[in-house]
Amino acid sequence: MGNLSHSPMLDGVFPDGPDTILLHPAVTARRWRRRQVLAAVRPGTVLKGLSVVFVAGFALVAGNGFAGKFIVAAVVLIVVLAGWRAACGPGDFRRLHEPAPGARLRRGEGWRSRDFADLGADTASLVRELLAGVDELHRTPARAWIDPALPGEAHRVVWEALCCLDRSRDARALAEELATDPDAGEDLATAARQAVTTIDHDLDEVARHLRGCLLLTRAWEAKLRRTDLARRADRVLVALPGREELRGLAGAAEVLPRNVFAHVTAARDLTQAGEFPWEQPPSQWPRLTLLPPHRATTTPKAGGPAGERQS
Repeated sequence: MGNLSHSPMLDGVFPDGPDTILLHPAVTARRWRRRQVLAAVRPGTVLKGLSVVFVAGFALVAGNGFAGKFIVAAVVLIVVLAGWRAACGPGDFRRLHEPAPGARLRRGEGWRSRDFADLGADTASLVRELLAGVDELHRTPARAWIDPALPGEAHRVVWEALCCLDRSRDARALAEELATDPDAGEDLATAARQAVTTIDHDLDEVARHLRGCLLLTRAWEAKLRRTDLARRADRVLVALPGREELRGLAGAAEVLPRNVFAHVTAARDLTQAGEFPWEQPPSQWPRLTLLPPHRATTTPKAGGPAGERQS
């Protein structure tokens, strides 16, 4: 489900789809790792292992020779597995299709982001913002520069805020009921509505202060990125070749065409291969065209100027 040493926000798969979980502040990384190990070692796995050990030991004692021991072991193993599947197959099938995170997470150990979806779109959005804020405070590169206890304190505050939000369910239901009941009286409906409004306002304040923390850490993250980029730029620019080195290379390359020209003209004279195109009169130079070679040109009409030149 995730690594609790970095963030109390974990990912899980549930019957209604993937979701994120905010663990209880008391669930430490060591405790969660122990829970994961214990969840992985299921009773069925232990019994199957003991059955294999029993079959192997029985085969070593009962059979005569390798072939006899192998046959005895195979028969006993088939019988044990067949009986196991007949007795526990349906239950194992159901367990295989149970979401592991949901089976491991006990009631009260975590809040899912969907736990508050029934309280309205605004409340659900606020909950997702709080959970994302806690996760970001635990993972931000600025964590090494702030109070080490701050992410944990933010975790505790958000957890308690979600607990208060959960405790407000009855008040919200009552406010809706009183708002539609003509016999309830305006004073009761107003009091219930005011209580819910106060809770929502206080939760908005929690979210606002969490946004302030994130605004500060993001600003410091930008400073850290700028410093890192400046350091990398200095390191890369220092490694670039100097201007004098490049000028020396350009000077060395400048004499190469003259060297080639001297050799090819000497070879031309020795082999009597004739003049190069640039040594002929301009009228004999290859005619340049603006069209690519693969594009067909339009054949001039017989009566046009081109036709007159060709005639």
